[in-house]
Amino acid sequence: MNYLQLVNGVLMRMREDTVDTVTSTDPVVAIVAAHVNDAKRIVEDAHLWNAERYEWTINSVVGQDTYSLTDSGESLHIEYFLGDDGSEPVELRLQDMKRKKSQGSANGPCQYFSPNGLDSNQDVKVELYPASTAAVTYTVGGHRRLPDLAVDTDKLIIPSKPVLYLALAMSARERGEVGGQTAAEIFTLADTYLSDAIAIDAGLNYLDNIWMTV
Repeated sequence: MNYLQLVNGVLMRMREDTVDTVTSTDPVVAIVAAHVNDAKRIVEDAHLWNAERYEWTINSVVGQDTYSLTDSGESLHIEYFLGDDGSEPVELRLQDMKRKKSQGSANGPCQYFSPNGLDSNQDVKVELYPASTAAVTYTVGGHRRLPDLAVDTDKLIIPSKPVLYLALAMSARERGEVGGQTAAEIFTLADTYLSDAIAIDAGLNYLDNIWMTV
């Protein structure tokens, strides 16, 4: 569903007139549109959705140890960090950089990485240790949270029902009830849709949810 469809879906269930654009001057529409983005963020944070998987490519520069993950945004989950110098790919390990650097400088291929704040574009930076001594291509895989929905056609890529019903519950809370349902009842329904969506999504990549003793 896109932003306009989500807003109209909430408005319809609130017994309000639907609109042609989310930029309507109607204050009810503005509140619903804000609640849709609030709900989106909550649902995104509830699970590592397959739809939000992403890979970044870093081409290292000799002597440089910090790189930005372009378009990662400030909320990011890294699953793997692979380096390929043309021979055998190597997986870098997450490490406390302060501890490693306190042990002195090191030479040789990079072995460790760590998130290191945000750049001027509010994208996550990663630090490598040791700094690159050769040109290496790194592949970083993980999940990224997408920006808030802003225009009518912006598409929601995570499951829509939990977002729609959570936004409806937030909107209903101001009125006390919607269509005979209280806000508490709608929140319960939203939670059910969310748990079902998580179960279905986890089943699409079930190996990520198998834990082994090592």
